[in-house]
Amino acid sequence: MDPNTHTREAFTNNLTSVEIPSFADPDWSKTVSWLRELLQKLAHHPAMEANLQQTYMTPAASKNKVYFMWDFVGRTLVDTTQTTPDKTIADLLTCIRVPQSMVAKVDPSLQNMGKAETETWTDIVGRSAMAQQLILDTMPGGLDMMVNMSHPGQTEPKPEFGEDILALARRLQD
Repeated sequence: MDPNTHTREAFTNNLTSVEIPSFADPDWSKTVSWLRELLQKLAHHPAMEANLQQTYMTPAASKNKVYFMWDFVGRTLVDTTQTTPDKTIADLLTCIRVPQSMVAKVDPSLQNMGKAETETWTDIVGRSAMAQQLILDTMPGGLDMMVNMSHPGQTEPKPEFGEDILALARRLQD
């Protein structure tokens, strides 16, 4: 996938379509499945409508809190900052088991992990918990502050997540 020609929707669908390995640890499977489902719900939220059909590399038309969370969750699944000339974002998103993917840096079985894998898994779990806290607003105003810091001068109305995304965020605790 070429980030200059493929849409955010195509990248979201590609990233969430890779099958969970049958040998995956239940915690790995639950966390990755939750992140994928959340990414899809965020991508198809009405507040993402202006952004979804833009190419991945086009600056977002609407930099609201739904877009911010879509980007945060997507970067939790795949670290797009680690691209190299021989590994493009397209390579990263074609398979979840690529070196630059945060999720791919952790053995799905969660067995025999070294220090780096353990730290990456801790980061994934922490980012998942942070996503939940930001969506549920357990740190009142935290998400709005982060959006304003990342995208100063936004004057658009602040969209609400909706009950389906809030319910999914609550489900991480189960």
